[in-house]
Amino acid sequence: MRVVCGFAGIAIVLFVVFDVLWTTLRLAGAGPLTSWVTDLLWRLALRLVPTHRALAVAGFAVVLFTVFLWLGLVWLGWTLVMNLDPGAVVAVQSGQPAGLGERAYFAGSLLITVGNGEYRPGGLAWRLVSDLAAANGFTLVSLIITYLLPLVAAVRQRREVSVCITALGKTPHDVLLRAWNGSGFGRLGDHLLVLTFPMVSLGQGHLSYPVLHCFHSPDWESALAPSLAILDEALTLLEGVAPELRPDPVVLYPLRGAIAQLLATLAQAHVEPEQVPPPPPSLEPLRQAGIRTVSDEELERQVAALARHRRLMLGLVEDEGWQWRDVMVPAGNSRR
Repeated sequence: MRVVCGFAGIAIVLFVVFDVLWTTLRLAGAGPLTSWVTDLLWRLALRLVPTHRALAVAGFAVVLFTVFLWLGLVWLGWTLVMNLDPGAVVAVQSGQPAGLGERAYFAGSLLITVGNGEYRPGGLAWRLVSDLAAANGFTLVSLIITYLLPLVAAVRQRREVSVCITALGKTPHDVLLRAWNGSGFGRLGDHLLVLTFPMVSLGQGHLSYPVLHCFHSPDWESALAPSLAILDEALTLLEGVAPELRPDPVVLYPLRGAIAQLLATLAQAHVEPEQVPPPPPSLEPLRQAGIRTVSDEELERQVAALARHRRLMLGLVEDEGWQWRDVMVPAGNSRR
C-alpha cells in the first residue's frame, strides 16, 4: 500500500506542476485542472449567487481556491512520497520513523522552505528528495506570485475599457445618438479607433490569464460583457446607417476584428455560444433622430451574417451573470 500511495503522490506532484506551468508560463489558456475547476465553480456561482456584488466575491474566491488547490495537492503529493519508505522521515532526537501526520508536517515545512528541527530525512536518498521538494515549493510559490500580480493589472484594464465604452453611451442606440450632430457622427470614429488596441490587448490578456473571467464587476458601467456588447451592437447599428454617413470603414473593421478575436479567445476557454442569437437592433430610434438608414431587410441580412458572432456575444453576456436587456435597456431600468 505504501508503494501505491507513494507513486500516486509522484503522479499528483507531476500533474500539478504541469498544470501550474501550463497556466502561468504557456500564456495560451489554463491547464486541465485549472480550466476544469474554475469553469465548474464559476458556473455553480452563476446558478447559486443572487446578486452581482456577491458574484464578485464568489469570483475572487474561485481564484483563491484554485491557488490553494495547487498548494494543497502538491502538499498531499509530497506527503505520500515521504510515506513511500518507513525510514524516509525520522525524528531527530529518537531516530524513530515518523507517523503519517508528522510526515505531512515535514513535507509542508519543506514546501515553504522554513524547515524544522524535529524531523529529518532518513538517509542520503531522502535528503535529495527533500531538496527536490523544497525546490518545488519555492518554484511553485514564486510562479503563483508572479502570475497573480499582472493578473490584477489585467483586471484593472478590463474595468478601464468597460468604463471608456459606457462613457460613449448607455445603450447601442445611445452611442450613435450622442455622437450624431445633424449631419454626421463627428469624432465617433476617433473614439472607436482608440478602442481597437485595448480590445486586442484584452483578448491577449484573457489568453494569458484564463482565470480573468472569474473577476466579476458588480457595477454595470465597469463590467466587460455588457459594455462590450453595447459597443458591438453599436457597430452593427452603423451597418444600418446610410453608407455616406458612416465613419470610415478603416476605423470600423479593425475594431470589429479585435472584438471577434476576443470572443474567439473566450470561446476557446469557457464561453459557449447561445443556440439563438439576440434579436436584431431596431433602426427606428435612429430614424426618429433624422439619421438616414438602409431598409430593415438590408440590416437583417447583415445581422444574419453575424449570427455566430452575436450568439457568442450573448453567451459572454450570460456567462458573466448579465442579461441581454442590460445591453439594450437604458441604464437604471434593469441594473442590479
